[in-house]
Amino acid sequence: MRTLKAFKLSLWIVAFGILASGFYSCGNRSQKNSKERLEISDEMIEQEVEEYIYPLPSTFEVTNMLNEIEASYIFDIASDPEKAGSYFTEKSRAINLGVYIADLAYATTYNQTSEVQDYFRAIERLTRELDMSAAFSSDLPAKITENIKNKEELTDLVTTVFQDAYSFMNEHGRTELSFLVLAGTVYEGLFLTTHISENTFQNPRLIETILFQKEHILKLGEMMEKYRDSELLSETWLNISAINEIYALEEGTTSMTEEQVTKLTETITQIRNKQVR
Repeated sequence: MRTLKAFKLSLWIVAFGILASGFYSCGNRSQKNSKERLEISDEMIEQEVEEYIYPLPSTFEVTNMLNEIEASYIFDIASDPEKAGSYFTEKSRAINLGVYIADLAYATTYNQTSEVQDYFRAIERLTRELDMSAAFSSDLPAKITENIKNKEELTDLVTTVFQDAYSFMNEHGRTELSFLVLAGTVYEGLFLTTHISENTFQNPRLIETILFQKEHILKLGEMMEKYRDSELLSETWLNISAINEIYALEEGTTSMTEEQVTKLTETITQIRNKQVR
């Protein structure tokens, strides 16, 4: 997405500037003492930048694929934004924040302005309850309202919501929480893909969209592995692992068996229904 790419570029430039200025100052002192020069490696800058960049594709990439195959918007398929106040644990709030972020992308992709506002309000509530309100600029609600009928600008704003939430959690030592939010977006993205048609297996483009998510869910599982025994993440890690095991039943990038599609649909439904009540 344009905003996410621009964000990465600007963050890289900022990191470069910060590191470069530091190294420049040290270099001046070093030159006075030993005439040695310090070099800035691309690897060091990349490590600084990548730590806080949203590591998965924007959910828009999935919902846009659904839109491009002319799948209709289904009003009752996404999570009910009115339920945002019914989640009381940090874990359930984080997972459902991810779910609502995916639903916000879905509504934005299909120009469903009323739903966009509903999901944004749900996200606002959960971020406030997770003590994350500072992740977003104070004028974000006004910008959402102002651009509610401008799909391109709205898409950029919503993409920024993804990135800012993820970066904020990691910058404030809440990495496990950020993985729960990522898992929520994965759950909902896969749920939408497998439930948008009654004949998923018969639609090659839907299979392509399911397979598009395979590599990224595998990456999420790898990222979470060192937290597999943590109280907060153990169940979520098992859920992501179960999804990856189904993908691995038949290796391939262009096709899936009917058994895989059926099993994946059943599994993501069970996982999602347990989280979204």
